[in-house]
Amino acid sequence: MTKPKIAVVGAGAIGNLLAALWTRAGEDVTLVVRPNRVESLLASGLAASGIKGDFHVTPKVAAEIPVGADFAVFTMKTQDLAEAIRTQKASLGTATLVTAQNGVRAREIVLEECRREPVSAILLLNSSSLASGEVRYNREGVTVLGAAAPELRNRIPELKRLFAIVASVFVTDEIEGAAWSKLVINAMTNSMNALTGKPLNECVNDPAIVQFGVAQLKESFGVVRAAGIPLINMPGAPMKLFSRALMLPAFVGRMILRKNLGSSDQASIMTSTLQSILRRQPTEIDYLNGEFVRLSDKTGYPVPINRAVVEAIRRVEQSGKFLSREEIAAMVR
Repeated sequence: MTKPKIAVVGAGAIGNLLAALWTRAGEDVTLVVRPNRVESLLASGLAASGIKGDFHVTPKVAAEIPVGADFAVFTMKTQDLAEAIRTQKASLGTATLVTAQNGVRAREIVLEECRREPVSAILLLNSSSLASGEVRYNREGVTVLGAAAPELRNRIPELKRLFAIVASVFVTDEIEGAAWSKLVINAMTNSMNALTGKPLNECVNDPAIVQFGVAQLKESFGVVRAAGIPLINMPGAPMKLFSRALMLPAFVGRMILRKNLGSSDQASIMTSTLQSILRRQPTEIDYLNGEFVRLSDKTGYPVPINRAVVEAIRRVEQSGKFLSREEIAAMVR
């Protein structure tokens, strides 16, 4: 059986992880990067470490999606997706476009830029970009695959095979609900980690910070519910049960967060927002907590915590100064 030609567009933490694991597995992979990075990555290859082992591979590297590509997997931050599609539009050919961004905007951006429906890959995992050409796989979760367009669903089985090399795969026809389900949790973990600079296990074991996390989750679930957006259950993330549990006394929510995030193996996890702050790069905050602010503006449901998070992350982006636990606690009052 002929293996599909895969273009992984973007060489950040996710792009490098996918390219490294797929190359090691013998897949036909080209890592597509900016022209000024091609030569250095051809020379260095990719060094991967973490839960799938330590290894080095030398994938093909190019500045454009290669002719005849079957899949083009776009892995950059949401705010960079439109530019990447414009840059690669002429070389897309008949490749199935796959998005792997945080948040809920990727499909909208793809449709606006090239009038093509994508397949969505929602990655519930964590990786860190250590340096150019170096990536660490910190936590293996689940990849959720789906497509809003029925005509793309025949591409899902091959993508499931590919993403199963990276993590377990869950396929759904309710991909919008899956994206919002991830966002509710992802916005909370990113904000705790990025506002404090502390590992998630320390955050949830601090009474003030874990209370901030629980209050933010309640608020996010509330505005999503007010907007009539259905959430879905995913492996390891029973969102419907979780949303009901948060209606119980606050100690229940604190217990859930500590059970899921409080162990020492969470210490190595650095969210994408904190990685961006430490590199002095723009964060995706407008596509994380900012989405709940947008829903609030549409529905009238108040989201003071999410609004405060967006403003605080922007201040931390500019100053590089993290918030104290007292400042975090004040955001809930």
